[in-house]
Amino acid sequence: MNVLSSRTIGSRKVRNPLVLAGALLMAVGGVAALPGSAAADAQAANTAQTDHVLYWNKVLVDSFQGLKGAEATPGSLARAGAMMNVAVYDAVNAITPIGKPYLIRPTSGAGGSVDAAIDHAAYGVLSKTLPALDFTDEFNTARALDTGSSADAVAIGKDIGEKTSRAITFLRARDASSIDVPYTIGDQPGDWRPTSPGVPPLTPNWGRVQPFGIEYGSQFRPPLPPTLTSAQYAAELNEVKEYGGADLATTKRTAEQTEIAHFWANDLDGTYKAPGHLYALTNDIVENWWPDSRPTQTARLYALMSIALADAGVAAWDAKYLTDVDLWRPETAIRLAGTDGNAATTEDPSWQPLSKDLDGNHFSPPFPAYISGHATYAAAWAGIMKRYTGSDTFEYTLEARTVDPFAKDVVRSFNSFSEIARENALSRIYLGVHFRSDAEQGLVVGDRVADYVYDNALR
Repeated sequence: MNVLSSRTIGSRKVRNPLVLAGALLMAVGGVAALPGSAAADAQAANTAQTDHVLYWNKVLVDSFQGLKGAEATPGSLARAGAMMNVAVYDAVNAITPIGKPYLIRPTSGAGGSVDAAIDHAAYGVLSKTLPALDFTDEFNTARALDTGSSADAVAIGKDIGEKTSRAITFLRARDASSIDVPYTIGDQPGDWRPTSPGVPPLTPNWGRVQPFGIEYGSQFRPPLPPTLTSAQYAAELNEVKEYGGADLATTKRTAEQTEIAHFWANDLDGTYKAPGHLYALTNDIVENWWPDSRPTQTARLYALMSIALADAGVAAWDAKYLTDVDLWRPETAIRLAGTDGNAATTEDPSWQPLSKDLDGNHFSPPFPAYISGHATYAAAWAGIMKRYTGSDTFEYTLEARTVDPFAKDVVRSFNSFSEIARENALSRIYLGVHFRSDAEQGLVVGDRVADYVYDNALR
């Protein structure tokens, strides 16, 4: 449940954390209540403390909603989340060893305040990585919640957090995230080209960014998509044509499929975007179903999940832009089907995807279709969650929510992580912006990223 109230920072709207003290109470003692465990029933406790890892990940999600345009690309958001969470992990690990450091383990951590270390690590990274937003109020609120630490412990924690935040920001300043190699738009059948006038290709070089956990962006590169003249391509084009169109009079899409399409979209400014929605789901799980979790547990979970999400973005963008096929979106493919050389496809110059903005203008995201970023992110998230918890399924029913304006007040229920990932992937077909191979291969790549990250990062 999102209990944060809105306020404005500059021209941007974020959430007011002053009500977080009651909202983020976590039970003291015991092992984290993982999905499916009996401890998940203990959602209130007589003695409580605030998990500052969860606190800052709520702030992170709210900051995603406050960013716009070029500041809110999926890759850059996932990168910011990974930077924050590996800095937090290293800060916690310096005081209470929980695994191999991601980057550094300062030697002066003994006796330090874990909360102070987390706060300074998170604040330091977010202030540098998302400079358009001011996190001073969030930082002050976090420090006010730390009432049990001595001045000496706070000073040690502060030193640790500042060191880990500086280390990760220094390292990632050289990660090629700002590279600006010109992109040449193709004009041959199958080539991606802009679908909205004046909107250029989005982050065409993100596949060149240095990953956080995998070795390089093309490490799990998928096979090329079906050829335009194949029966599989025709079947996939006709599927999205019939199920993803804006014309409600002709679509075969059911009411639930329409709901699913909008629920997972989050493509517009003011929404979570694809990575943020998965952070929000994680926050809900930790807050509502793992009431006994501690920073030593949540710091590791969020670090692994964040690394996988950031690397999923790099892997997906490598497939989108850096292979031999930068695949056109369904709306281009359907409108120009007469040029694809496939007798089983028929052009429809007026076809539009269900996807639309607040003014009702239908659009496709401004980058190639293959592979789906949503699917890749979702599979990477699900892959970490099921490996971390030891099970894909859970006994409780997760009631998931969204901030997409076309799915207001919609609640979707799930009982497994893979179910969440697959519905997220399929939603892009119903939205009219992806082919089935985009979704299916995105799921494969995302899970492979998660598997590699879980087995190799922080060990």
